[in-house]
Amino acid sequence: MVGELTAVSLFAGVGGFDLALERQGVKVVASVEIDKKAQDVLRRHFPNSTIFGDVTGVTGEQLIAAGFEPRGGIITGGFPCQDLSVAGKRAGLAGKRSGLFWEICRILDETKAENFIIENVPGLLTSNDGADFGIAIQHLVKCGYSISWRVLDSKHFGIPQRRKRIFKKSDRNRS
Repeated sequence: MVGELTAVSLFAGVGGFDLALERQGVKVVASVEIDKKAQDVLRRHFPNSTIFGDVTGVTGEQLIAAGFEPRGGIITGGFPCQDLSVAGKRAGLAGKRSGLFWEICRILDETKAENFIIENVPGLLTSNDGADFGIAIQHLVKCGYSISWRVLDSKHFGIPQRRKRIFKKSDRNRS
């Protein structure tokens, strides 16, 4: 039986995922954010969450030590979109920024988290003629996750702007 649900917020920014999870009764035990000013906001609004800096230096072991319980736990992340956006140079998942998607995969592997929710711009669907999206899905399935995804627009959720994002959610297949 799973006790209290715990979560880790990667690329936390000022805590959008953190706030949404806490409002649903999930305990966010760690937030990973490289920007110092955003870290200050996280510390103020989520004082019980351990703050980590650069995602490339964080290990699954550290997140578990901070209180993350992989069984039933949730990893979230809105990884950088600059290499995927149609407004950018379209380097895709091979780009320096959007390539940080692979850090999410590493952390999922290290923690064996049962669930994750990640988001990014719809440009991920067309990056490298759609190959990047396929590669990401295939990799996550190979890691044992079942995947579902949707493009959602914030204007349909009470936000006064159009802001389309792809949301992928999954859970680890239990064999």
